[in-house]
Amino acid sequence: MLTVGCTLLIALLAAPAGALVLGSCRALEVANGTVTSLPGATVTLICPGKEAAGNVTIHWVYSGSQNREWTTTGNTLVLRDVQLSDTGDYLCSLNDHLVGTVPLLVDVPPEEPKLSCFRKNPLVNAICEWHPSSTPSPTTKAVLFAKKINTTNGKSDFQMPCQYSQQLKSFSCQVEILEGDKVYHIVSLCVANSVGSKSSHNEAFHSLKMVQPDPPANLVVSAIPGRPRWLKVSWQHPESWDPSFYLLQFQLRYRPVWSKEFTVLLLPVAQYQCVIHDALRGVKHVVQVRGKEELDLGQWSEWSPEVTGTPWIAEPRTTPAGILWNPTQVSVEDYANREDQYEGSTEATSVLAPVQESSSMSLPTFLVAGGSLVFGLLLCVFIILRLKQKWKSEAEKESKTTSPPPPPYSLGPLKPTFLLVPLLTPHSSGSENTVSHSCLGVRDAQSPYDNGNRDYLFPR
Repeated sequence: MLTVGCTLLIALLAAPAGALVLGSCRALEVANGTVTSLPGATVTLICPGKEAAGNVTIHWVYSGSQNREWTTTGNTLVLRDVQLSDTGDYLCSLNDHLVGTVPLLVDVPPEEPKLSCFRKNPLVNAICEWHPSSTPSPTTKAVLFAKKINTTNGKSDFQMPCQYSQQLKSFSCQVEILEGDKVYHIVSLCVANSVGSKSSHNEAFHSLKMVQPDPPANLVVSAIPGRPRWLKVSWQHPESWDPSFYLLQFQLRYRPVWSKEFTVLLLPVAQYQCVIHDALRGVKHVVQVRGKEELDLGQWSEWSPEVTGTPWIAEPRTTPAGILWNPTQVSVEDYANREDQYEGSTEATSVLAPVQESSSMSLPTFLVAGGSLVFGLLLCVFIILRLKQKWKSEAEKESKTTSPPPPPYSLGPLKPTFLLVPLLTPHSSGSENTVSHSCLGVRDAQSPYDNGNRDYLFPR
């Protein structure tokens, strides 16, 4: 179905220009007898009626806000360099008797419109609008011509008027689209007044692919106390989006203020906050967010306005010894950061504590403690060596007094003695249930059998 629709749309857009005319865009009709002109032109007004014919004196009066009068010989009044303010009715009189009225309309031809269409939610209609560069004249009208292309119902032509908003300075009109419709539209905007008309280029869109949300709202970037490289970012869905039926997915991008390259993060569906873990210390960052329908329906919204934020910065403090503590030195926060990056090492944190404590210790205290420690170690070594020497001399004296006399040497015939030694010597029964896995070629100390019996292979 989608392939057929795309093929049909391409065929229509590739057709000759005459085949794509959606409607007749002509200048507006004016009342009979109305004189039309462009600004800066010279206009001749003719007083109607037979009484004004010939060389008679005609008195002219402008019916607008300005009090303007002329007296002419004959029934013609010439106005040079007319402007928009000259628009109005001109009354001609003969001998204080009204002979007739001549309407004058001075207008500017409309500029060529540039039409844009969008749909902010799958539940609402499409809106097509045009922002003129200057305020159009009061007589300017706009009409939207459209072709609805459906693979099942064929083509459907329709048109609708577009209203001008003084507040938004734009012409806008709505194209009705039902929820779930998968149809193509080709639209064109005709802008016309009494002195001319212009038509925009044809615009084509798909009812679902054109969905584009507004940027996320209320973006807030804040620091997290104790985390010098973290930034907390939160936002809300735009007011034009109803999250009760369709959810949004978001992208977040951030960069240091001095960098031009962004880091982009794709976030889970319906997540309205995020914590940046790799911000630069003490550097202001620019953060933006954009959204898109959760199933990739339509297009990404525009990026939200830039919001800046700076990670938490530790305040300098004074140690008991009077030394100014620099937060950029080794601190608990630094190692907490490393825990987050490498998924935690409690050993690194435990090693840090003495480092931090020693940094706050004064120099005399450090020297006294170090000297006491060295003196204690030397004293322990001296005592151990003295005891070892004493134990060795006592052992030698005891061995000399208690050693038995050697047995008498027998010169009898020697008989060979055979000793059966098992190849595998079991260990104590306490390790029989121990199971372990060891590397190939390495003896396992927990194995229930000893496979290195050298007495059997190499008898002494």
